[in-house]
Amino acid sequence: MSRRRVRLIAVDLDGTLLTRGNTVSDVNAAAVREAVAAGVHIVLATARWYTLAKATADALGVTSPMICHNGAMVRDPRDGAYLLHERIPAQPAREIAAIADERRYECVVTVDDVTYMITQRPNVEPARLPGGIRLAERLSDAVTDGAEGFIFFGQQAVDGLRSTLDGNYDGVLNLAWGYSATFPPYVNIVHAAADKGRALRLVCEHAGVPLDESLAIGDAAPDLDMMSVAGMSMAMGNAPDDVKARATVVGPSNLEDGVAWAIREFALG
Repeated sequence: MSRRRVRLIAVDLDGTLLTRGNTVSDVNAAAVREAVAAGVHIVLATARWYTLAKATADALGVTSPMICHNGAMVRDPRDGAYLLHERIPAQPAREIAAIADERRYECVVTVDDVTYMITQRPNVEPARLPGGIRLAERLSDAVTDGAEGFIFFGQQAVDGLRSTLDGNYDGVLNLAWGYSATFPPYVNIVHAAADKGRALRLVCEHAGVPLDESLAIGDAAPDLDMMSVAGMSMAMGNAPDDVKARATVVGPSNLEDGVAWAIREFALG
């Protein structure tokens, strides 16, 4: 395949830039910093909430707007300004929180810049949680005015929410079911307008970079929206086969520094 130089790279975090233990390898970190220094826009595009994603951006010197909550939010890490902000309305947020409270599913919900977590795991230490996240007994108390997004973890939660919510909130909620080789089954629930592809278009316009000079890198079904609109797309080696089949190229896995490979192959090569 002939090389194409790209000026903007949208990169997923979990299962893509991040390795085991939610860390960025030294090789990936060096490649990201080299790209930023060369004027390449590195755009973190993730289901994670803003404060958690910003910790990664700050550690790598990334200053381009970030796509959070699977495209429900685009925010500038330099000053926190919003380019896009779609919130779940209060009524469905309260219903979803009530399901989590009743069934005790493993879940996080973000309200403004605070993320609340319920879990049945006995070994979760509040002091060791990332900044901006709090353990809670009930989520319903936090979502009275709506929420930025929910993430539920585990097959039981995925199956239960499918049977309870599927079809009930068409046009109101975006329910993204996913999994990857490095991440358990999960469902991310955000505003219906959330779309990593729409968010990538917005970021490219903001940066003055044509879409055909962008590259989207991901490992799971929620990444396909941005992969479909970018000029190039790369599926990680650890991505499911259906994601690989829709990518321009399949690169090394997240445990093999696949993001660094892509940066050097298509942006710095």
